[in-house]
Amino acid sequence: MSLLKILLMIGLTIAVLGCQKEEEKNNKKYLYVASGACYSGTGNTTYTATTASNVIFRLNLETGQYEGRIADFTTVEDSAGTTPVAVRDYDDEHLMVLIQHTTLRRIELIKKQLAGERRSYYTNTSAAAPYGALQTNVSDMVIVDDGLLIARTNAIEKLDTGKIRKAGNGTNAWVQGPGGDCSTSTVNMTSVTTIPTTANTVGYNILYTHSQNASSATNNRAGIIDGDTGWNGTLGCLDDQSTVAATAYPTAAVYMSNYNRVVIAYAGTNVTEQNSLYTYAVDTAATSNILSDAVNSFEDPSTLYGISAMTYDESTGHLYVASGGSVATNLTTGSIPYKIEKFSFDPTTKKFTRVSTSAFYSGNIESRCISSMAIGN
Repeated sequence: MSLLKILLMIGLTIAVLGCQKEEEKNNKKYLYVASGACYSGTGNTTYTATTASNVIFRLNLETGQYEGRIADFTTVEDSAGTTPVAVRDYDDEHLMVLIQHTTLRRIELIKKQLAGERRSYYTNTSAAAPYGALQTNVSDMVIVDDGLLIARTNAIEKLDTGKIRKAGNGTNAWVQGPGGDCSTSTVNMTSVTTIPTTANTVGYNILYTHSQNASSATNNRAGIIDGDTGWNGTLGCLDDQSTVAATAYPTAAVYMSNYNRVVIAYAGTNVTEQNSLYTYAVDTAATSNILSDAVNSFEDPSTLYGISAMTYDESTGHLYVASGGSVATNLTTGSIPYKIEKFSFDPTTKKFTRVSTSAFYSGNIESRCISSMAIGN
């Protein structure tokens, strides 16, 4: 064989291997974790905006291995008390991050790289015209086809794709002080997500979880709002789901598209049903009684205590749940980090099973607390 042919074959082999490695890199998936101030149910002490790790890091989604820090909100670049409360997969190159601060609330786009470049996306905190979507403390957000939904303490804001604030009733937020079956939901909006529907033009309804921050059999609840209208002051609440126990506080919710069921996480002290995962069937064509068939799908405080965040991988059907690292009403004692558990779901029994006998991620000094998670490339 001539030297030229040998060199060509070597070059071709190198090119093929390079393409394979690039494809593997592009196909690799991560669990992005925001370690900011969080809520783990009333009665439990958690990390605050000044005591949380206040970073975003990523884990290998297959192995759970820690792979590095994406952003650090404790440096001179940020004011003290800057804390990431929600992280979402924005596009192939960026994460979208909702940042809480007493006065400098904002949304940023951050490169999916270690020490990724950060740039501002939205900053309007004004409580006067032009009204901002970040007027009061924020807790969660979800990206939708027609914009962005942001959970504030007592309301849900909507920005359209041009970042214009949408008002549900006059100058009020898209969802503010909803009535009907959703009343009263004005104390602590702990999470916001969406569920699909064929009953309106946008194709989704808004699902939120709300804590009264006190014992309540009715106001600790999940609510469903029409995605087309929000709460317009008279109409818009389509359904609600009261808590499973008066002192079980809803902290997070996700929709499992593979099984057409919603998961709602409840957290509280170490009492029956206060630290559990309930699932509910979803009627995607209904305009009332949308949730049904409540099932206690997992309850074991030694595994999940003080649940703070969840995310769902529809490509594998796995649920990732963040919770306190100990069974104690003060989850900061000893600076114990939060952990992440990984579950599979059985659609016949409607029960979750841990994928492993140990935590998917046992935590480190960067996971105090876990306020949000997202899956992306």
